[in-house]
Amino acid sequence: MEISDIIVNGSGFDREYNFNNYALTLVFKNYETEKTVRANLRYYPAEKEWDLNPIFYEYSQAEKEEMIEQIINDDRFKSEFQATDNSLKI
Repeated sequence: MEISDIIVNGSGFDREYNFNNYALTLVFKNYETEKTVRANLRYYPAEKEWDLNPIFYEYSQAEKEEMIEQIINDDRFKSEFQATDNSLKI
């Protein structure tokens, strides 16, 4: 599942549960069709773990892991992530 565009709509740190939350818009293109998916990507610094929660769509764990890899390797996402107090560890 190839993501053609990643838009970071906002980010914030949840002090109560200790994670960074990134509000994303993911765009998938397949031939002539385009699918837009809103999602929340969470990063737990203590565990160095990522979790992706697409809104209104269901994906398998393997699909989510593949999408997380694409997102965290995207240059625009990296610049947003590195603007916080964390260092990007893939």
